[in-house]
Amino acid sequence: MIMRGILLAGLVLLAGCAEEPVEEAPLRPVRTLVLEADGATGERELPARLEAAANRRMSFRVAGQLEALEVAVGERVTAGQPLARLEADDLRLQRDRARSALAGAEAAAANAEAEWQRARRLYEAGSAPARDLDAARAQRDAARAQRDGARDALALAERQLGFTRLAAPDACRVASRLAEAGENVGAGQPVLVLACGDDLEVRAVLSEDLLGELVIGAPLRVRLPLADLTLAGEVAEIGLPVDPRQATWPLRVALPGLAEDERARLQPGMAAELTLPLGGPGSGIWVPMVAVQQDIDGHFVYVAEERGSSDASDATGDREATVVRHTVTLGGRHGERLEVLAGLEPGQHLIVAGMSRLHDGMRVRLLEERSTAAEASP
Repeated sequence: MIMRGILLAGLVLLAGCAEEPVEEAPLRPVRTLVLEADGATGERELPARLEAAANRRMSFRVAGQLEALEVAVGERVTAGQPLARLEADDLRLQRDRARSALAGAEAAAANAEAEWQRARRLYEAGSAPARDLDAARAQRDAARAQRDGARDALALAERQLGFTRLAAPDACRVASRLAEAGENVGAGQPVLVLACGDDLEVRAVLSEDLLGELVIGAPLRVRLPLADLTLAGEVAEIGLPVDPRQATWPLRVALPGLAEDERARLQPGMAAELTLPLGGPGSGIWVPMVAVQQDIDGHFVYVAEERGSSDASDATGDREATVVRHTVTLGGRHGERLEVLAGLEPGQHLIVAGMSRLHDGMRVRLLEERSTAAEASP
């Protein structure tokens, strides 16, 4: 009797448990992009600056304290016009000392010449031995050498004194001042930058991912917002990194065929924007770098595949999909985007957010979607 009651109570409990609904775990939300083929040429905007093609960095050939800068930024200067000068008291003293040394050397040379002439007359008259003549000749030659050395020392002192003044090499415009009066400057240290001539160019820096996209002579579009001009430019030079710790390459863009009215509206120092063509016909599908993962089998992405249309939405209106892993072959890189050469097709829904702990065949909930066309160009 007791056993029958226990069995009956167990059946009741089992029946009660069977009637309770089992709660399912919520689906993981993911965000996707609709893939589109990017066969057209992409573009990249690059900040730049308009500068004079002949920029000259003016410096002194001797070290010293900068006494005065005689020109202001933006001032036009003519050839030979004084630009700056160093404090030159020490060099003036050296010049005066060289002058005194030269005067003494010239006097000694004149005296040695007179002694040799006297020794020669005495020797010819038979009143002096040959050794006296030889000694007078040697003394005369030594005095001449000292006199010539003193002349060279004076010329060097005067030359060094002349190096304390800077003059304009041509008709130019002062672009910038790199030092001020009272500062100590070294030999070769630039103190002024002059923009000379009428030719203009645009200068910028290239990052490593753009280095392979440009060659000398490649056409570029140059936009100058302040002058409201869009000009045709071409790559004139791609330099080497100045600082090895910073992987950027200096870029110079020429402006051929600049009209006179356009030139009149431009001034060195204006901000510019370069439009660089990237990629080309036949380019693959470009995807955000964050969507591409890698394991021992290679690079792969997750694609969300919907099963049906109306039946794939839950009560909140969000769509459901199945995660499918796709192995991909990568091509180039532009900024934060990668080119996929194989493994994806236009129209697929690439998962770009919420990818943690995803696996092949997993059911997910789709959030709002965008297309790769809405993303920034590579």
